[in-house]
Amino acid sequence: MGKHTTSVLCYAYFHDLLPYFSVLPTLEKEKFDQEIATLVHKGYLSQDQQQVILKGELLSNVLRTSAFQSLNYFQFGRKEEVCWRSFRFLLQVTSFLGKREQYVPLENAPIYTERVRAVTHQYGQKLPEIIYEETKDLFQTLTEDHANLLAQALSGYQQEGAAFFQLIPDKYEQTLWSTLYKSAAIHQLLAQITKHPEYLLYQFLSPLLLQNYNQSMLQTRELVRQGRSIEQIKKQRKLKEGTIQDHLIEWSLIDSAFPFSDFLSQDMQNVLKKMPKDSFTYPFKELTELFEATFLEIRLYQIWRKKQLSC
Repeated sequence: MGKHTTSVLCYAYFHDLLPYFSVLPTLEKEKFDQEIATLVHKGYLSQDQQQVILKGELLSNVLRTSAFQSLNYFQFGRKEEVCWRSFRFLLQVTSFLGKREQYVPLENAPIYTERVRAVTHQYGQKLPEIIYEETKDLFQTLTEDHANLLAQALSGYQQEGAAFFQLIPDKYEQTLWSTLYKSAAIHQLLAQITKHPEYLLYQFLSPLLLQNYNQSMLQTRELVRQGRSIEQIKKQRKLKEGTIQDHLIEWSLIDSAFPFSDFLSQDMQNVLKKMPKDSFTYPFKELTELFEATFLEIRLYQIWRKKQLSC
């Protein structure tokens, strides 16, 4: 849902919809248009020319439903399945280490087997205790419903995991809601893992988690962290300045530690403080004329201010 452009990402961010970006990546346009028309007819949406606006009832009934609060398709959606399957497979292999019982492995593709083999070779018989302690701590941070869902889907020694469709509560059995419910549980787990870079599980999954992001943006981010200027990055990577700016904006959206002050002088911050809080709805031409700032400065300040207000 939505093209991966900074304008779309920023629109989603300012309207608190970024966690739902790409929620249904395989949905065909014809089906999407039919669903939009149905929601408009039912009064859940209003449509004005090319703009579709959520109305209060749908917002309160869906986006604010507690079971879906941990959804974050923007950060985890692209590699959600491969992360979950990797996690589940690692736990299965770990649970059988040192035991004679034969078992059918959950995965046989190299993307899963080679990485798990490398971890088991590195840690050996220490692995079960490490994985047990980390998984126990992680699951204690999850909501009870999500922890139960994921735990019952795990397979290992003396446990055969169930399929998600067997575990989803009846009230979420419809296809869309069951998808959201399952994803919310997985996203909550992945979010907790990202908070613990010292964990083996983080080190195991981090290469996959990074694949959720624009890889070109990550290259730009690394060069900025090395002290390169926008002009230097533009020449080194042979990219347009607008592309570098897009990378900086996307980086600012995903990173709570983005160095906004490196791109916004104190004088510029003082100028942009005067922008209205809903300045993201204004045409950029109007804003640049009123505040004598560049596109990048205005957009970064808008994002920074929203992040500060959200804290």
